Amino acid sequence: MSGGCPHQPKSDFLSDRANGGSMKFFDVNTFIGMPTCRMYGALKDAEGLLASMKVSGISEAVVWHISQQDGFPLDGNLLLSEEIRGKKCLCGCWTILPPQTREVVSKGFFKRMKKDGIFFLRAFPAKHNYLLNAAVFGDFFEELSERKVPLMLSLERGVSWDNIYSLMSEFPKLTCIVCDIGVWGQDRRLWPLLEKYRNLMVETSLLSLGEFMLEATVEEFGAERIVFGTGFPSHAHQAAMLQLVHAEISEKDKQKIASRNIERVIGRISL
Repeated sequence: MSGGCPHQPKSDFLSDRANGGSMKFFDVNTFIGMPTCRMYGALKDAEGLLASMKVSGISEAVVWHISQQDGFPLDGNLLLSEEIRGKKCLCGCWTILPPQTREVVSKGFFKRMKKDGIFFLRAFPAKHNYLLNAAVFGDFFEELSERKVPLMLSLERGVSWDNIYSLMSEFPKLTCIVCDIGVWGQDRRLWPLLEKYRNLMVETSLLSLGEFMLEATVEEFGAERIVFGTGFPSHAHQAAMLQLVHAEISEKDKQKIASRNIERVIGRISL
């Protein structure tokens, strides 16, 4: 995903503070499109996102379209693919449905992902009325695990801790990124997962809302298990950047979290 982006970020006060201005930010948690419930700051298209990234100092992003959640996922996936086409600094994320219905997951699915620049998947089981388990996704999630395609699960968007624990117990090799984890003792729920499942990671957008949660997680499990995310446009780019820039961890660990960890994850994907 690196290189060739026509929207390279200009310096701002946060990126200048980050390792002498050389820290690269790769946002794993951002969406485009207008939600069904009106939201301040929502951006209708990828061009708007790129403009905001440029102002904030974010080089690359994993992006999904809100229609993948609020509408029919296949239509949302197609909208997303069209929006990111030709934009090398945007990496796509599709939404899945049960393979049995063949609405989204069907023959040639991974080839279509590769063709459209899609390297991540999301699931909204509560919104789309299905169960996130082996009975529904058995063979598909086994293949997902082998291909090392990350599944992103948001605790703000209908996925529960119980869902994540059950899923990982059935697919322990699955590459999973837990997003939007919230506050107040989330280490008690997150850390057992990090301890048991080596391919599970957490993104940062709400991680630092717990006092020294980022620092404690790095100390316990290493910076390699954490990836930078903002939750934009639900949350401001700069809020997550500020948390990381001022975290009491080494500059080397900050850069791992800011971009290197997710670049490593993408480099392992087989489509």
